[in-house]
Amino acid sequence: MAGFGELLAELRKDKSMTQHELADVLHVSVGTISNYETGVHFPDIEKLVNLADFFNVTTDYLLGRCGSNLSPDVFKNMVTEEKTVGDIITALQQLPEERKRILTQIIDDMEFRMAINRYNKKERQ
Repeated sequence: MAGFGELLAELRKDKSMTQHELADVLHVSVGTISNYETGVHFPDIEKLVNLADFFNVTTDYLLGRCGSNLSPDVFKNMVTEEKTVGDIITALQQLPEERKRILTQIIDDMEFRMAINRYNKKERQ
């Protein structure tokens, strides 16, 4: 799994932002962003939370503690909003490639688990 600096750079690039633009958002210098991305420095907890909020990911994702960069709010919105299949397809098409890859892995994992459950049910019968 990628480290904090790599993940930060990836998220920034997914938003088509420069280091300078991200620095302005966080009220830090461009050098600070560069140091974060290269692993020279690590943000304090306040900046880490600000980054997670800005990129709509969890702090666990930024810290490399989980593979999904989808925040709980994203899942909550998916469940609470009525969406058509077309809405969902449109939203999926607009995701950055890395998020598409992660969702594909999640779906593959779910399909595998469902197949195991079906097999186990047949064995019990």
